[in-house]
Amino acid sequence: MRWLSGRRLRAVEVAFTGRVEKIMSLTLSEFQGSIAPLYGERLAANLASADIAIGSGQVVITYEGLASVRFGGLLELPRARVALTFEDVAADEQARFVKRFDLAFQRGGG
Repeated sequence: MRWLSGRRLRAVEVAFTGRVEKIMSLTLSEFQGSIAPLYGERLAANLASADIAIGSGQVVITYEGLASVRFGGLLELPRARVALTFEDVAADEQARFVKRFDLAFQRGGG
């Protein structure tokens, strides 16, 4: 699978091993709302994970809150580890799902 990366958008090969972890600036509430396009509905307030069917397999997406990060004493951002664990999902389907995940969780900005 090839992904475009960096300022000059150079091609980078990405290999998926069945688990993808991301450190994201994200609250639990934002996670629950952003998962809706993938899961079909917003997660309930007490849930921090979702099991989503992909073909004959599934992906389990989990949210783990981390300590927030402070910049210059003025700006504090939430942080979380979000893990996608694939079970019985082919590598090409994993790559397509990660792309969908990235689009679902994309934020505006510069």
